[in-house]
Amino acid sequence: MILEYISLVLGSAVLIFIMFFWSARIREMVEDVKGFPVLDPVNKTCLPASPPLVSLIVPAHNEQDLISTCLRSIIDQDYPNLEIICVDDRSVDRTAEIVSELFRGRLNCRLVSIKERLSGWTGKCHALNEAVKHAKGEWFAFVDADSSLHGSALKQCMDEALRRKVDLITLSPKFVLNTFWERALVPTFAAMAAILFPFAKVNDPHSSVATANGMFLIISRLAYETIGGHCNVKDLAVEDIGIGKRVKAAGFSILFANGRNLLRTRMYSDFHEILDGWTRILSAAMNYRLSVVLRYLSMHVLVSLPSFAISVFLYSQTAMKIWPTLWFLAPLVCFIQMVVASNLFFDQLGLPRRLSIYVAIGNLMLIWIFAVMVKKILCTDALQWRGTTYQYTRYQPKYLEPSEPEQFKSHTRFRALTTVNEPETSERPLTS
Repeated sequence: MILEYISLVLGSAVLIFIMFFWSARIREMVEDVKGFPVLDPVNKTCLPASPPLVSLIVPAHNEQDLISTCLRSIIDQDYPNLEIICVDDRSVDRTAEIVSELFRGRLNCRLVSIKERLSGWTGKCHALNEAVKHAKGEWFAFVDADSSLHGSALKQCMDEALRRKVDLITLSPKFVLNTFWERALVPTFAAMAAILFPFAKVNDPHSSVATANGMFLIISRLAYETIGGHCNVKDLAVEDIGIGKRVKAAGFSILFANGRNLLRTRMYSDFHEILDGWTRILSAAMNYRLSVVLRYLSMHVLVSLPSFAISVFLYSQTAMKIWPTLWFLAPLVCFIQMVVASNLFFDQLGLPRRLSIYVAIGNLMLIWIFAVMVKKILCTDALQWRGTTYQYTRYQPKYLEPSEPEQFKSHTRFRALTTVNEPETSERPLTS
């Protein structure tokens, strides 16, 4: 009898946790309905007669298979005041040749070539920093080579930024999922990123939550120069989160919008690329903090399909005796919540709801990624990415962390100017 009640308590505790987990996810997505605007190319725009010049910058490192699609989508933009800069970052394939052919005869297009990466910089940050030196725009738009834009993407974003008076606007994409593993893993991993950085909170000026999506972000020159540009994120494995944090800490405003109608991307194509890429992204998103990784590892173990099945088994044996006609309600509620939350998130991404059946697989692989992250942090493994070795560094020094009380109380640009350029201290140095 005692064992039966222990099983009931354990099973009930896990089921209650699962209910709270999915309830929190549903609540966040409902909040996003108002706080996470959907940008659509059919929306009317009201740009000024002389809209600001935008310098759109694309870093490219051995991107011969992708760069043409990306640049053609940029060249076709209907924004009236645009210059395009592509940075060939030490490519050894046909990237530079393809870019030169596309840019031939276009006065507003420029190719910048980089032969060496400066020590202490990640390749992407160094490339973008070099490109900005050639940029004349009042605003900078950064686009990854594996992304493509709708023809009205820039116009819609600039109209939104000017109308809302924000200094950084960034988009969530519609993911291109061509293989089984892309469909099974990428949406779940993207959902984890959304849990870490709820869109509505990122857009709330009174919240300390901040991030940006490096696939596509637009930032005013004023905000970019105030935070020190890419110089202050030069050694970060995923620099976009660092930029978002610095922008908000400096008192500027951020708009993270739903770009499913404007931005498409295929991040990774095979199983190992997906795991390696998202391990890099999520470990950096958690700032390499072991306590944070362990917390989310525990949470996702508890809400996994095996855990759910075991908890139902432990719960149901005694529950059927105590509540013979109602015992199934708790497991049913958990299942319905999971289905509703998954469908809501897939709707946000602009993906077919039928793909939500892969969430259980994605969650198991997410647990695997968390376990790998724990190992990497404990063993101080260096980051391997695109042929370069980096010792990871934290996202921001404490004086620039938005959640720090002394910083968060004062959202003035003068204060940001006096703090953002102080020497940074990192957990460990970056090495090449």
